[in-house]
Amino acid sequence: MKDYSNTQASLNEYRSQRMIDEVQDYAIILLDTEGNIQNWNKGAEKIKGYLENEILGQNFSVFYLPVDREEGLPSQLIGEARVNGRARQEGWRVRKDGSVFWGNIVITALHDRHDKVIGFTKVTCDLTEWKLAEEQKESDAKSMALQNKQLEEFAYVTSHDLQEPIRKIQAFVDLARIEIDNREDLEWCLEKIDSTAEKMIQLIKDILAFSKISHDHVEFSDVDLNSIVAEVLSEYEVLIAEKRAKTEVSNLPIIKGVPVQIYQLFSNLISNALKFNHGEPHVIISYTLVNEQDFPQLSYAHLVTIADNGVGFDQRNADLAFEPFRRFSSEFSGTGIGLALCKRIVENHKGMISVQTEPGQGTTFNIFF
Repeated sequence: MKDYSNTQASLNEYRSQRMIDEVQDYAIILLDTEGNIQNWNKGAEKIKGYLENEILGQNFSVFYLPVDREEGLPSQLIGEARVNGRARQEGWRVRKDGSVFWGNIVITALHDRHDKVIGFTKVTCDLTEWKLAEEQKESDAKSMALQNKQLEEFAYVTSHDLQEPIRKIQAFVDLARIEIDNREDLEWCLEKIDSTAEKMIQLIKDILAFSKISHDHVEFSDVDLNSIVAEVLSEYEVLIAEKRAKTEVSNLPIIKGVPVQIYQLFSNLISNALKFNHGEPHVIISYTLVNEQDFPQLSYAHLVTIADNGVGFDQRNADLAFEPFRRFSSEFSGTGIGLALCKRIVENHKGMISVQTEPGQGTTFNIFF
């Protein structure tokens, strides 16, 4: 008589093994007591990239980042599973080709009939897409919070700066009503109203330009900085002649950028160099190919420097200079948005801008692309 119970048990064991072998969404691995790989299913091959004959006998620590191996994470997980029966962990893991994935792992201790640990099963699920989506959500949330904070600060300062010319216009209108029969004084009031309105229009234009930069989705193209600077200097040709300014321009590079924004950047900086000066302006525009040995902390290829002999300002205010509506002198006209706009343009090009200055000793802007 056949022993059907043994036959059925063998069939169930075979089915269980085939079930494990055929699962492709989970890496299911059998480890010995030291963490060496004894068995390998199709899911493990798919997720980790090794064929079974390439990985059998190796320690499962091969899947961990070097820093995790140095800190002993694999052995810690084995130890935890040995003591507690199970260990769970999530983290970045390494595939055969060196790429990484975010794995959710469970290591379970296997015991014999005497409750002695005889090995471990390790189940890994690839959650990379979920992890990247979560990181993107977190990044978006932080970005949104920062933008909201900046918008709140920007709206507050903008409303303050827009109110000032309106108050002036109202004051001159009231004065004009009083002097309505005095032609000379009335014309003076009207001129003041007109000039204040012009300043307000310029302020609104600068605000729009500042807010527009980060929202522009435009294609980057090759931009010849020599052509950009030549065009800017041509625009200020009359002012340069009037102020008897001297300009020196080195051979500049071609960069990837948005031409209209790069033009605006150099126009603002050159305009400032010509304007903020009590004597004859001297503007020097130079270029340096960035050497990693000179700037090991930076990852930029080009350094363009714009230096002048103007009035300068206190170096302690260098960071504040790039904030909207920051002005350090009422002697010269302006809306206080120019340098903030320059910084936003440079950052939009994944670059960096800094300033070195001293009162009465001129100003130097360093632009890294």
